[in-house]
Amino acid sequence: MIGKETFHKVSYVFLWLFLAFSPFSISLSQIFAGLSLFFLFLHQIKNKELPKFPNALLFWIGLYVSFLIFPLIEFQEIHWKKDIVKSEFGDLWMAFLLLHQTSLTNLQKKKLQKAVLLGAIFLILSGLVSCFFHYRLAPYVMDGFRYIEGKRLPHLLAILHGISIYLPIGFQSTHLTYGGLLALYLPSVLEKTVVLFQKKKIRIHLWKVSLLFFSFSLLGILLLFLNQSRSIWIGFLFSSILLYQNKKPSLKKILPWLVFGIFLILAIFISFYHTNWIFQRAIDDIFTKRSLENQRIWIHKINFILVRENFLFGIGAGNYGERFIDSAIPIIDQFPELYYDLFITPKSHAHFDFFHDILLGGCFAFIFFLSFLWVICKQIESTQNQFLFSIGIFVVLLAGSFQCYLLDDEVLLPFMGLLSILPQLRKNKFDFQSTIKDQLEKSSKTFFLNRNFIPVSFGMILLWLFSSLTVTYLWSQMEDKDLVIHRTRTKDNFPSPFSQMSIGAETPIPLPGSPKEWYFKLSGCLDKELNFRTEPVVRKKPIQVKILWDKEFEKHLPKSILVEIRKRESFDQDKEYRVHGERILKTSSLPITGNDHLVSVDPSDMLQGIPEFVDFGFWYEWEGNEPYLPRIQITGNCE
Repeated sequence: MIGKETFHKVSYVFLWLFLAFSPFSISLSQIFAGLSLFFLFLHQIKNKELPKFPNALLFWIGLYVSFLIFPLIEFQEIHWKKDIVKSEFGDLWMAFLLLHQTSLTNLQKKKLQKAVLLGAIFLILSGLVSCFFHYRLAPYVMDGFRYIEGKRLPHLLAILHGISIYLPIGFQSTHLTYGGLLALYLPSVLEKTVVLFQKKKIRIHLWKVSLLFFSFSLLGILLLFLNQSRSIWIGFLFSSILLYQNKKPSLKKILPWLVFGIFLILAIFISFYHTNWIFQRAIDDIFTKRSLENQRIWIHKINFILVRENFLFGIGAGNYGERFIDSAIPIIDQFPELYYDLFITPKSHAHFDFFHDILLGGCFAFIFFLSFLWVICKQIESTQNQFLFSIGIFVVLLAGSFQCYLLDDEVLLPFMGLLSILPQLRKNKFDFQSTIKDQLEKSSKTFFLNRNFIPVSFGMILLWLFSSLTVTYLWSQMEDKDLVIHRTRTKDNFPSPFSQMSIGAETPIPLPGSPKEWYFKLSGCLDKELNFRTEPVVRKKPIQVKILWDKEFEKHLPKSILVEIRKRESFDQDKEYRVHGERILKTSSLPITGNDHLVSVDPSDMLQGIPEFVDFGFWYEWEGNEPYLPRIQITGNCE
């Protein structure tokens, strides 16, 4: 016979399994989360109880409903699959995990934190294995513990003493997802370590446990560093300010550890920056506007175009990609050379959680998101003893200014899971309206200045969000024509900095070390003109590049110049999971006449079925001991 609490206990077990196995498999965790909700509903039906909706869930539902306002206002028909099932709205079900906030006791939630701790340990161990494993763990396991030819391989970080070290991603598909999960799960290990070391009387066996968790904490921090999720780094940095503000520890006690930690982190940063090109690129891209790695500036330029046109009701769920293309087409019509940059730009989301929601739901989404944020900040700050455990929630919210973590199922689901086990507020019943009423009745000061009403963390995150919006707006104001860049590469396709300096330079570039020869590739332009909704058309104007000959530097310029006409494929490498194929079509030696050299290519002479790049290769040779790279002039559209 089924008891009164049977379904509730089963729901509790599946919630425990969900929290523990989220770092292993998104499919498995979705099944456990769904079953947990299913048995929770059965429990409520059997006991004839109405679900108790916490305020955070109500605001989140309001946020997602706002995504459907646009098609209703525009009198459009809402398509079941496009607008609801296969759009951002389809993730709404995950928020119903918040029903556990009101269905579980604080003691049960405390026990569920052990499942998070177990998941964190598994996440760290799987990340460690992925650092040394030659294949991506998830597809390797899914394919029957074998590697299938053509599957994407992990990114190589370094080779130390013959041992290959890869970018840690655990069982995730991307390093960003793994970084997001580390943000949510790692604080549970840190909190456990701090609790163990704070015990006054520690027995021998407890010392061993303390050192074990301390080791896991250090390993988790190292994996977070190697993972190179820069947004998560920034999230942890600013969340540490919230942690300090909440705990207010003695500065004398933490100062030695703080100095040691900063020194250690800086030493590792400097070491990796000078020895690892992937890490160097990760840092350099933070400060560059024209990055082919993420195209972030294009995303934000289009974002602000969309928000200006749809600030009231938004663009609706599932419409971001199409509206992005609509806004990009006029830009490409004016600057055809920008087609490829915009083609490879991710067009599925705004790369900014808060901004993406505003774009979809307009002013209503703005209000509901901030209300949701206010509720969870108030709830976390009320749990003084578990602030460190919950700090990952703040990390994800702050890091969401650089990525859309709350659109990533692998991160959103455990994010909601952590919120679902937050202890209830101190008041037995937390009511939004009564709280406002109580605050208004206090005549001594307004509730706007009352910390009990506005949590400090909410104010700081709000300041962070609006500061991020301001910075991205100013960043996106760069002129379209200034975003065109023709990159130089070595024969192995690594960046060639000195060669890059010669492109559009005012004077020839001196080379260190007095090399006798120098080779680099220069990216050109597409051999066809096209837009997102047009068929490729062969270019009518030839593709050209000019080598400028400065007579005052003539004795330092090359004595021989070999030029390659190259072809390079033009697909989106991230989506195809492979690199561009290249080939040399023609090689010719330029006569040294003392005048400028114009290299011209007629696209109609080398037709291919699909658009390709026409690139150039340059091989310089010198006789003197002070070689200079000649200046190269190339326009945006290679005309």
